[in-house]
Amino acid sequence: MKTIKTLRTLINILFYTLIAVFAIGFIFILLLFFFPNAIPMPWRGFSMIFNQPFGWKIYLVPVSTIVNFMLLIAAIFLLRKGTSSFLISDFYNEKVTTSFKKAGKIFVFIGISTIVIQLFTVVYVLNIANNMMQMKTNFLITLINTLAASIDLKSVLSIIIGLFFMLFSKIFENSRILKQENDLTI
Repeated sequence: MKTIKTLRTLINILFYTLIAVFAIGFIFILLLFFFPNAIPMPWRGFSMIFNQPFGWKIYLVPVSTIVNFMLLIAAIFLLRKGTSSFLISDFYNEKVTTSFKKAGKIFVFIGISTIVIQLFTVVYVLNIANNMMQMKTNFLITLINTLAASIDLKSVLSIIIGLFFMLFSKIFENSRILKQENDLTI
């Protein structure tokens, strides 16, 4: 029971910290966008993000990062919801299985979308660099460099964590069904 309380406390700390970081970042972006003169001088350089000649492509990474961060908050909220039943030793609750399954799918989506966005960004930057330098490289070397730059450990770890929660969801679902059958036979 002590482990469950510690897990619950850590999930709560993570959840409220993520909300605070998101709120501070959101306020900073609003200030940066609407009131750039209100920001101290060293941070004013971030406002050039909104004045780029690259068009919509420059917004792809920040917007996807914000969306993934919001999805991470939602996944942690689902884990909070799922682990609340553990405190009363109710492991066979349907709320646990659905919360873990949804959280797992969100973690997998975050991992895959991060890899796809990084892949798009690397290809875009390589295209700009090749156009500027007028240099041709070996296709295989370019492909290996692109994949190495776009697939990072945190994305793969996010996918693994998501699959792990989906597996836990299935285990809890099967356990719940077996418990119901066991309760009916007694």
